[in-house]
Amino acid sequence: MTTPMMPFQTLAVGGSQGALWALCFALGAGCLLTVLSRRLHLPTIVLLLLGGFALGPEGLNVLRSSALGEFLPMIVSLAVGLILFEGALTLDLKEFKQTSTVIKRLLTVGVLITWLGAALTAFLVFDTSPAFALLMGSLIIVTGPTVIVPLLRRIRLQQKLGSILHWEGVLIDTIGVFIAILCFEWVVEGGGAVAIPSFLIRVAGGVVIGVIGGFSIDWLMRKNWVPNDIINAFALASAVLIFGTTELIKPEAGLLSVTIAGLIVAMKKPRQLREIKAFKAEIVDLLIGMLFLLLVARLEFQQFVDFFKQGGGWVLVSVILIIRPLSIAASAWGTPLNLPEKALLSWVAPRGVVAASMASLFALSLNGKENPAGDPALLESFVYSVICATVLIQGLSAGLVARVLKLQRPAPNDWVIIGAHHFGRELAQKLIREDEQHVLLLDTNARNIALAQQEGLPALNRDGMEAEKLYENEQALFGAGYVLALTDNVELNQILMQRWAEELDSEKVFGWIPLNSPTGEDQLTGQSVFGDLSRPAVIGSELLQGESSFETVIWEEGKSLPSGDWHPLFIRRNKQLRAIPRDTSLKEMVRAEDEVICLRRSEGFLSRALHSGAFLHLDCDSTESLYEQLALEAHAKVSAISEEQVLADLTDQGRVFPAFLGHGIAIPHVYCEGLDYRLCFVAELKESLRIPGQDEAIDFLFFIISPKGDTEGHLATLAEIARSCHSERLRRQIKEATTLDEVMTALSH
Repeated sequence: MTTPMMPFQTLAVGGSQGALWALCFALGAGCLLTVLSRRLHLPTIVLLLLGGFALGPEGLNVLRSSALGEFLPMIVSLAVGLILFEGALTLDLKEFKQTSTVIKRLLTVGVLITWLGAALTAFLVFDTSPAFALLMGSLIIVTGPTVIVPLLRRIRLQQKLGSILHWEGVLIDTIGVFIAILCFEWVVEGGGAVAIPSFLIRVAGGVVIGVIGGFSIDWLMRKNWVPNDIINAFALASAVLIFGTTELIKPEAGLLSVTIAGLIVAMKKPRQLREIKAFKAEIVDLLIGMLFLLLVARLEFQQFVDFFKQGGGWVLVSVILIIRPLSIAASAWGTPLNLPEKALLSWVAPRGVVAASMASLFALSLNGKENPAGDPALLESFVYSVICATVLIQGLSAGLVARVLKLQRPAPNDWVIIGAHHFGRELAQKLIREDEQHVLLLDTNARNIALAQQEGLPALNRDGMEAEKLYENEQALFGAGYVLALTDNVELNQILMQRWAEELDSEKVFGWIPLNSPTGEDQLTGQSVFGDLSRPAVIGSELLQGESSFETVIWEEGKSLPSGDWHPLFIRRNKQLRAIPRDTSLKEMVRAEDEVICLRRSEGFLSRALHSGAFLHLDCDSTESLYEQLALEAHAKVSAISEEQVLADLTDQGRVFPAFLGHGIAIPHVYCEGLDYRLCFVAELKESLRIPGQDEAIDFLFFIISPKGDTEGHLATLAEIARSCHSERLRRQIKEATTLDEVMTALSH
């Protein structure tokens, strides 16, 4: 086809310069279009398809894929291999085992129906061989996660349906590629007698090299042979080496080997896996942009005209309106999915970059054959037409269909809590309401996530700092409208609030910032909450020991919270859940019939601290000796307590303000970094100790160690001791006690 001279024709240079220009321009323009699509909240593939046609010979003619010549198939094959390697890194066999019956059937029965149904349609409509029709059908098995994820975020499907579509897109790529390679082998070799043995050799070679490569990558990383600062480069180079080695032994086997290698690394879970996945995801975004522009730029409008003249429209109708509904009907048979849900799943099945890349890769290979078994242009036209139809038609109408079927979730109203410690888990349990309020926990601590999942809570082992990536790609976050940073680290909470405010409005981002924090409200991005509470780890310990509990109060006009230590956290009005900012009065926010969710910190701080402490008999002749023995006993009780630090703190306290209650009783008290619960030691001195500057010697003491930052609980414990020892009768009973149980019995009277 002759293309008229365009204004930018002079940019399309020839030779090696033309190849270099094509590669550089496709990489740069693809990235820019990807950025633009993210900003416009459009499927990336839409702008890449339009960009490929607009920049190629059919448009401005600034991008000529033909300049790459015989290197184009190699570039496409390597790029697809890296995309599959990254996809395999994200797979989790444990999660696959826990997926629903519908997803498992979609990956088995659904794959067969799509493949054979599309092949039969192609065979009946086009004048082609059965083998070539099977190849055509195999290429549209895959649905693209790069298309599904932005689509699901935009239309806000119910969690169950979104999960089905998301996991289908993530897991089906590898299955579709295997089937496509088998069919291509069949077509190229001209029959099963040659194709099947060749395919088995390819599979065996790919599996062996992939297994060796995957275990080698994991072994080298676990042995710390690879410096952390080049771990990402090492992973990328390893994937390229595995791909190249396999291709050298058996062409087209490299795709399988890198997929197997990535899957093994994902299963072994080396500690650097999170960094590798993040880096590879960025590389894949670059590769997808480059690939689509290079591949689409080589297409001609005429081949699509010929495709539809031959009856391509009927093929699209069959794929969209017959084959996909049949696949969903078979996969959902006997499951709780109702008719509207099946209809929605039947309508949404966009294809993406893997289908396009494999189609172009096979077309390029067939073009190099003297007598190809089928028409490469027909193969590409079929696949790209399905991609365009499913992405544009289904993508643009999916939201309307979901609304009509009443399967859309309301505007993002779910909460994300960053911190899956005990406090975070208990708070999530309190906030979650079936089909109304979802709460997702994020944490980098795998143990916390495992505990949350055991308790039936939605939880992800992810880094909350990766706000943009999580918000764009994690299906579980698609309904997220509010974020609460609830870590023990105040500075980290502030950074998390900044990161998430870039994805959500700052009014919807909250964080635990204590009242004594030097950061003012005007310096925060987002809103501070729970400022009157101790560190989350301390509150978690109190919840675990029964010192605190969550309570719900139905508000009435003129009502106030019950007496005691109550801390209002959230207000629930109808289906809306609102956190109470630090500087906002409860009465300013609450209305009649609202539910006020509070944390109630129970009284009895002293008795619970005594449970964790001990009864001591001390023999000392000076305050220095007393402090040394107290520090030693504290470290012996809890190894996390620093003996040196406790001694230094007690000494400093003694110089500034000696902690003497009177009546022969002292109450030395300190805070300890890293401690999550309060201890109280009771000590009887064998000989009364005369303190310089004090009129009365001491013969009994309470020694309190509290978590750093737990000022409220610390002071409450001191107050309980003062109240108890105010009574002469109680003082006498306490001093006469010889065991901890006797002290606690005296205090309970």
